[in-house]
Amino acid sequence: MLIERLAQMYVHWGNPGQTGEQGRRKDQSVLALHQFLEVIEETSEDRKALFTQSQQSRRKAMKLSYLLLASETEPEAIFDAFLRSGLLSSGQRSNKPEVLLWLAGTEAIARGIHPYIVFLIMSAYFGLEIAESEFRWLQERSKSSNIKLEEFIVPGDLTDTIGEALKEPRRLQRTIRVAGMPLSASAFAGCSLYYIEKILALVGPIGALILTEMIISARKRLVSDEISTAQQAFLDLFTQEETEPKMPEEERKTGLEAFEEQGLPDPDLIRTTTNIVMYAEAKILKSTLSSMSDSEIASLLRCLEAIAHERLLNLISPGRQKRVLMVIQKTEDVVHGQMLRDAQLFTQKLLAAYAPKKLKPGVTLSIPEELRKLISSLLSRE
Repeated sequence: MLIERLAQMYVHWGNPGQTGEQGRRKDQSVLALHQFLEVIEETSEDRKALFTQSQQSRRKAMKLSYLLLASETEPEAIFDAFLRSGLLSSGQRSNKPEVLLWLAGTEAIARGIHPYIVFLIMSAYFGLEIAESEFRWLQERSKSSNIKLEEFIVPGDLTDTIGEALKEPRRLQRTIRVAGMPLSASAFAGCSLYYIEKILALVGPIGALILTEMIISARKRLVSDEISTAQQAFLDLFTQEETEPKMPEEERKTGLEAFEEQGLPDPDLIRTTTNIVMYAEAKILKSTLSSMSDSEIASLLRCLEAIAHERLLNLISPGRQKRVLMVIQKTEDVVHGQMLRDAQLFTQKLLAAYAPKKLKPGVTLSIPEELRKLISSLLSRE
């Protein structure tokens, strides 16, 4: 959706030179992005503080962005809010590129995307040259800040084996993607600084900035036992990434027959379940998770891509996160049939959370159309 927003800017409104976004006005817009990044970081623990920022902002689109984020508006409702504001009306053609820019950024923050990534998405609107300069600015900003990692080692199996794991960088990169940044950061928080620096080189410059911040945060909020638990969970995932022994050519099978016999995860099932989690309203999703046991949440995580892991884990308490990770460690690999049942159980509970206590006959649930289609698709699987 965010990429679509950016594409819409370029296709319908052209580059900044064509829209009149140049010179002093462009510089002011870029400075506004810098301010937006700083404000979002400062209010990460209390979005209601953005109400004050909205009153101080002179840009209408920026003011609306702060108001929507301060009121914790659901991502799906943000586009409608911009539409109802009149900022996207035909009479506002000259301002539409800027409005679409703030629309994309607001949606991204509301979906829980890291502020650094959101900043790069928004600065990309101004073209390759400015996008590259803002990327370098972000790197320099991080270097000049006082975000420095210090030596902090928590004994554990991962601490002892991370050196060997680094000998297989691609496998380690895949595990970081599967585990997600929060779990990876919690696990690496107890590793030697020497190894952390090598890991940061694997995730790219922006990934390194984000992972460094998350490691520092994990060290502040987690005790040693919790870091050890995260280390073991990450190590288990790394072990699962080990390459299976190759079969002789004549014994290999392809297509549905091989899929059914080996019980391999269905990529489409994982993609559909992930989209359901990302599209569902946060309060509904939180209510659904509260009705699920730790083992059910652990089973659900196996049906999701890493991007959805982060959203789910952020909606449950740190204590429950620890219990869920412990369940994952003790659970054996599941086959496709079980994954489908786990995903469908979650979807049924999600539907129940959307339903009011007293649903009158003939009244349909207020579920976004895209989410409704995904749920129907998943529940109709056999």
